Amino acid sequence: MNIRSAVLDDVKGIVHVHVESLKSSHVGILPQDFLNNLTHEWSTPRFTEALSQPPKDVSLLVAEDEQGQIIGFIWGGPERKGDKKYKGEIYAIYILSEYQGVGVGRQLVRALVEDLISINIVSMLVMVFERNLASRRFYEAMGGRNIREGLAIVNGEQYKDVVYAWNNIKAVLS
Repeated sequence: MNIRSAVLDDVKGIVHVHVESLKSSHVGILPQDFLNNLTHEWSTPRFTEALSQPPKDVSLLVAEDEQGQIIGFIWGGPERKGDKKYKGEIYAIYILSEYQGVGVGRQLVRALVEDLISINIVSMLVMVFERNLASRRFYEAMGGRNIREGLAIVNGEQYKDVVYAWNNIKAVLS
């Protein structure tokens, strides 16, 4: 497996992972009709923009299999809502279902942490749907602490989410 910074030519692969991973990992969390109607056209503009005009200090990293196919990605950078304590944030992490549970996510988080440390960010948080137990267990295994609850809005509907945080992300690397 190879982890590297994404480039504009990766949009198609990133979008494939985004849509397929959402469809497989959010069953019972998001409405099935929403998941059934997810398309590549829905996801493409977000990643095209992110890679066409990448904001300073934001990382979008991809994981590739041995054939060079994108199997996962992580997107993160400075925290976006002005949190006083946690300066970094995982915006999104998605991995194709057949590659989940084999260390791809852990390697992606570590790569993002290295990027954050390189810009002097040593704390971070991530928001995850309260009902996404697999992701919650992953963040807990990575040393994240449940610090608060909040709300996420998807397709006009509100969902409870949980915020996990790391006071010192250097611990993720050990």
